[in-house]
Amino acid sequence: MTPRVRLSGVDHTYQGRSGSVQALDRTDLTIQPGEFVSVVGASGCGKTTLLRIVAGFVRATSGTVEVDGDQVTGPAPERGVVFQRPSLYPWLSVAGNVEFGLKMRRVPRAERRETARRYLELVGLADFADAAPYELSGGMQQRCQIARVLATEPSTVLMDEPFGALDALTREKLQAELRALWAAEERTVLFVTHSVEEAVLLSTRVLVMSPRPGRVILDLPIASDPADDLATLRTSPDVLAAAEKVRAAVTAIH
Repeated sequence: MTPRVRLSGVDHTYQGRSGSVQALDRTDLTIQPGEFVSVVGASGCGKTTLLRIVAGFVRATSGTVEVDGDQVTGPAPERGVVFQRPSLYPWLSVAGNVEFGLKMRRVPRAERRETARRYLELVGLADFADAAPYELSGGMQQRCQIARVLATEPSTVLMDEPFGALDALTREKLQAELRALWAAEERTVLFVTHSVEEAVLLSTRVLVMSPRPGRVILDLPIASDPADDLATLRTSPDVLAAAEKVRAAVTAIH
């Protein structure tokens, strides 16, 4: 089976006014189709740089990056990105935002409307299709962004701390919705987060990165059933033990 994502010997160095900063060091990573892989580590360890390189927003200084066997040379429709803050177009309706990527790909109007309707139902926004983005709460705007990304049917979904700016209750609700969407859609997810608990609850694997220059120092499989609800998983002995391993790895490198 061709890996969904493969990084081989990836280094990245930023050039700034005060000199160069190495963000990633000899990073190797393989993600198989359907996996949900979370990346945790201290601020500045290169988590977001890693995600942006896979997205094609940033070119690696050295090494190779492949998605579905093709070398990444820039952004592409098969890699959808969900940012920390919703990047919705204020002049479009909620449905118009979800349809936008499809419209750019010249999908016929009837088809893109039906696709938007389906994904708005999946994220619980069917009743807000005609609303303006500013009429939605922060959590609802983030669900709209997730629907917009999924509507283009990318094979890989890249998520950069998508719930980091939300209150605790909204965050827990969207975690449950994301897990259900992942189980139903069978997409490959690469998820960056600062929360150990969030990483362990949502993922099939958790990667821990070292302080800058970042490299993977722990790659931990998570044994959980996608059908399990998060309330059950929060008290699962296996999940709690995995969280302690991840937390110990993060703590050990500070």
